[in-house]
Amino acid sequence: DEPTVGVDVQTRNAIIHYLKKLNSSGTTLIYTSHQLNEAEELCDKIALIDNGKIIAHNALDKLLLEHSEQGGLEGLFINLTGKKYREK
Repeated sequence: DEPTVGVDVQTRNAIIHYLKKLNSSGTTLIYTSHQLNEAEELCDKIALIDNGKIIAHNALDKLLLEHSEQGGLEGLFINLTGKKYREK
């Protein structure tokens, strides 16, 4: 769960490199993160979750193609949830 939270840049890069290496060797990874740019970098399939419910699920390339005007996963998430800032 969120393996790059709270680490310095060098450690984050080492973690990402290791995860890519694991994945390229055939290992399936389930990656959870609030950092959607990391999900775009690492994942083939994406499930966006808001308030405990899946709001979008598909292959990354299909999600980005279907919602290209949104500007990546972050823009898509904000568009689907209608929230720029999390309300309390």
